[in-house]
Amino acid sequence: MQTEEAIIHKLAEKFSILKDKLYVQRSKRIISEFLTREEFEQVLPYLRDKMGFYRASHVVGTDEGEDLGFIYLLTNDEGIILALKEKAPKSDPKISSLSGDYPSLEFHERELVSLFGAEVEGLPAGPSYPLPDGWPEGNYPLRKEWNPEYFDQNTMTYNPPIDDKEKEGGKK
Repeated sequence: MQTEEAIIHKLAEKFSILKDKLYVQRSKRIISEFLTREEFEQVLPYLRDKMGFYRASHVVGTDEGEDLGFIYLLTNDEGIILALKEKAPKSDPKISSLSGDYPSLEFHERELVSLFGAEVEGLPAGPSYPLPDGWPEGNYPLRKEWNPEYFDQNTMTYNPPIDDKEKEGGKK
């Protein structure tokens, strides 16, 4: 039986990038700091193939200001949940799809595309989810800068005042 501390020690020993980036939140809960895409993609196969975290139950998107955050909830046979975090800049929000290894994540990844504007490379073609048909492209309602007051549900358009449009485009 692996303890949370033993898992952290083994991972930090294998990946120096994880030193001081993992901690036990409480019993059966390990949390990582945000990793870059490269760090995340280096660690994930080892977690899945060598550490037994071969189940994924969810991926949560977050708006971290200049970056988008992605928190993957992975579980091993002992019921230990590892919240492995990845971040990507909003200016280049590319992440790799994990639905090939974790099929349960496919619709969660579709949510990241629709709600946050993530570019999930390798996500199989499929329906937009969960936003309705006709949702205006380029509008990501879970980003902090998106304001629901400017969305017209009747016309399905997003109409911020001119001042906000100029700010979004970097003009003054």
